[in-house]
Amino acid sequence: MTALLIFSFLVGAVLGQRFRVLVLLPLTFVMVLTAIPVGLMLDLTLLESLKGVALAAIALQGGYLFGSAARFGLAAARAARVFGRPIKATR
Repeated sequence: MTALLIFSFLVGAVLGQRFRVLVLLPLTFVMVLTAIPVGLMLDLTLLESLKGVALAAIALQGGYLFGSAARFGLAAARAARVFGRPIKATR
């Protein structure tokens, strides 16, 4: 379960770097569709597999938020470096 949450967070961070927020909807839907058969193969109940999907979806969204904030932070740092304020030599 922990590995799934870490993987979901990292995937969300990568998606946050490149895509808009609407990419999370189809990805969450695909996670739900794959969690049910995987849960059956691992002898989990439906409730346990859906709990894992819910936690993975939360981790995915948290990772997306982290990746998006990192993207904007890096862009702000680049803009401050490129468009630095002119130095006033005289007052």
